[in-house]
This record gives sequence, structure tokens and C-alpha cells, in this order.
Amino acid sequence: MYKCACFFACMFIGILALGEANAQELVGAFQTEIGNPANSVELRLECESESTCVFMTISQQQSGSPVHDINMLGEVRPVDDLAQASNALKYAVEQRSRRIQNPEFADLMKRLGPVMSGAPIVKKCWDLNYNSPAYLLACAIPDPSAGRAPIYLFATLMAHCGEAFCRYIIYPMTRVK
Repeated sequence: MYKCACFFACMFIGILALGEANAQELVGAFQTEIGNPANSVELRLECESESTCVFMTISQQQSGSPVHDINMLGEVRPVDDLAQASNALKYAVEQRSRRIQNPEFADLMKRLGPVMSGAPIVKKCWDLNYNSPAYLLACAIPDPSAGRAPIYLFATLMAHCGEAFCRYIIYPMTRVK
């Protein structure tokens, strides 16, 4: 009886630890940059918990001063149905060998190359509730070569399916803390 109780207690502790590890995937600071030094946008996501984040964009145009846009996101929540994000990732994987004309998309596809060379899956997503539900997601896509799963920003594509992305543009983000 003691061995059985210990087994179930250990299993319960393991499940709690796994839940904590999943929550910790979003906790921290992440960033990515788009464009070139003369005309760029830096995207930053800083999450103190699985439900509270700050999303920042820092735009730099030619020789002007950077423009900061800061959004407090207090209603972040896990996404129950990963179908749209999974389909967006699947579409991007299918497009990886195509020649991409859009310079931003070509750069993103190049940066997504390492994770798309395997059989990537969307493990978990959080709806950042930026502008509207499902407009901006932060997703974990396991990448064994990266150690701890990096975060990928899935931003609504404001057009039909294109040469690289469908439904969401996928931005790989680097963990900075």
C-alpha cells in the first residue's frame, strides 16, 4: 500500500512540475527584429506570468527617433484549440522550398528554417488578446536544438494566403531573459 501511495504522490508531483514547466515557457522576455537598420521594427514580448504580458513595438524610420508602442496585456490565456496555429505552421512548412518574393517573408522563412527542417508541431499557444481574440498568439514549438522551447509570435495576416504564410505570419522570437 505504501509503495502505491508513494507512486501516485510522485506522479502527482511530476504532473505539477510539468504544468509549471509549460507555464514557464511564456514567462520571460522575448524579441525579434524585422527590416534593416535604416527601416526596422523590433517586437518585444515580456511576460511576468502566463496571464500578464507587455507587448512592445519599436519602429525606426531612416534618421528619425524610434517610436515606441507599449501595450499592457492582462487577459492572456492558453488557447484551447490549436488548429488555426497548427494549420498556419503546416502551410509555412509546405512553402519553405518556394522562392519568396516578399523580403520580410523571405527573411522570416530563412530564420524559421531550423525549426521547419524537422517535423514541427505547435505544442501550446497563448492568446495575447491584442486588438481582439486570436489576433496575436505566442506559441511554443519544440526545437530539440534550441534546448528550452523558444516562443514564436503568430500575428494575423491581413490578406489571403500568400507565398509563405496563411492566417498567421510566424515570427521566431529569441529569449532575452
